[in-house]
Amino acid sequence: MSSAVTDIIIPVWNRPIETRQCLAALVEHADNARLIILSPGSGPEMDQVLHEFAEFLDDRVLLLRTERALGYVETLNRGLALAEAPLAIALRTSSLVTSGWLEPLRTAALRPDAGLIVPSLSPIGGVLPRKRSSGCTPAEVSHGSFVALGITARLYERIGGLDEGLDGDDWCLKDYSRRADRAGFRTLCVDGPPVRYRNELVYGSPERRERVLKESIAVYLARWGEECAYCLCLSRDPGREAIDRIFAVILSAAREGQRFYVLAPFRAHRMIVAAGLHRSHEHISVERLSRFFPARAVRSAFARLRGSHPEVKLVTGLVGLTEPGGEQGIPFAELENHFTGVEV
Repeated sequence: MSSAVTDIIIPVWNRPIETRQCLAALVEHADNARLIILSPGSGPEMDQVLHEFAEFLDDRVLLLRTERALGYVETLNRGLALAEAPLAIALRTSSLVTSGWLEPLRTAALRPDAGLIVPSLSPIGGVLPRKRSSGCTPAEVSHGSFVALGITARLYERIGGLDEGLDGDDWCLKDYSRRADRAGFRTLCVDGPPVRYRNELVYGSPERRERVLKESIAVYLARWGEECAYCLCLSRDPGREAIDRIFAVILSAAREGQRFYVLAPFRAHRMIVAAGLHRSHEHISVERLSRFFPARAVRSAFARLRGSHPEVKLVTGLVGLTEPGGEQGIPFAELENHFTGVEV
């Protein structure tokens, strides 16, 4: 039984220089963590690198090698099955952790509803992300990244591993977050020192990758439905009760992959910010409108949004919402019933 606070799962394939850099950064910046290194079908040079680290780390590493090459998600699932700590983190060998990166993930994992935890990410050679104010609550996001992804033991015990039949990238990750949400767990992005990364080399023929991608999209849409974009235009003073009701519904929908644009006059925007609702989910964007001529500002903002996103659907039919130019839209009650199960 491992006593580590965190298990870090690293699938590796025949990239000895890159892997050595990744593992060296973990040795320096991952205290009280056990490394679970899985090497399916690697060559002698890679084996030598791994055995060097295994000897140095002793009981802080679990090294498994197989002769048969496996896909990334299949390898990761094997690592998750071996994890024993409250938090497991999947890490690519093209990722480099930095000082202090791990603590925000461990803190977020203490939340009872934490399922998937995404650290701050930054490409090597790129501009570092701007740090948010200290003490910010982790924001919910649509899905994680295989650059670095935390998975709590509570979530894994409830829903198991990722779907090995999907693309091994965004659609696989989106599916896992939808499954997590259905089980009551959230996908959280934390602020903190970033995990730096290089872009992954892509293997396989373009034709096969295209086929797998199309099949994965088809499977995802069959399971979870189409992802749509909606716009809500708030009235000048909707009231706190209406705002709470609106955001409860759109947050539930955002967790299912839907995207929302909220156009808020000055007074409504102030209430939203005071409640912290503008940072509740990455799929909810809140735009503050001018306090002067609010009706005209709503019409102008909606026209601009419709110009850049022709597919966006207007949501209407609730006290606190307004209809720019009298345009017909989807009744709010329809969204509320679909995404929260509340009959109105």
